[in-house]
Amino acid sequence: MQYEQVWNAVDKLAESQGLSPSGLAKKAGLDATTFNKSKRIRPDGKKRWPSLDSLNKILEVSGLNFEQFYNLAESDNDTKFTPSIPFIKCSQLDGNLAIQDKEFVTSDWTQVRFPDGRDKLYAIDIDNNDFMPTYRLGTLLVVSKNSEVRRGDRLVIIDPKGGMTIKEFIRRTATSLEVKEITSPHTESSIDLCEVLLVNRIVWASQ
Repeated sequence: MQYEQVWNAVDKLAESQGLSPSGLAKKAGLDATTFNKSKRIRPDGKKRWPSLDSLNKILEVSGLNFEQFYNLAESDNDTKFTPSIPFIKCSQLDGNLAIQDKEFVTSDWTQVRFPDGRDKLYAIDIDNNDFMPTYRLGTLLVVSKNSEVRRGDRLVIIDPKGGMTIKEFIRRTATSLEVKEITSPHTESSIDLCEVLLVNRIVWASQ
């Protein structure tokens, strides 16, 4: 990768996220001036390359791997790059998954393209009829790991044994989650918080 290609890829990546190079730097926890054009040349006139650490940080927050970044650098067109997010089939959430730091731990993740990877998103493919008629076989759910939950949101809920359910959020009390059944909207229930290991919000669903 040549100097101009690397900086071009940084600019393209920022654009694909709807950000300026400065905004991309801040999103990655870097100084806002890290990728400024004025920082790309040293005071002595020599070229300044972005550090490997700063590149790793912007790839992590953008949901890209180094191969995808390399492809951006090699590309001569200005087509926006669509980032990818982790993807897993519903049937693989079979109760055998470990949870660590409020995230699934599994080697079964693959990747699916999705235009926004800013909120720690992942995708679940509904490959059964458990959530009919709300979510049919083949529905793709995009789920956020760290989104604020509001009344009416649909949630992926994981119990201590790794079992997955999908409910509509009503409220949270000191001891329970109050929810509606998505397969029977008029049915409300209460889930004891000690029976909840993970709660993530569904932010998008294909139809």
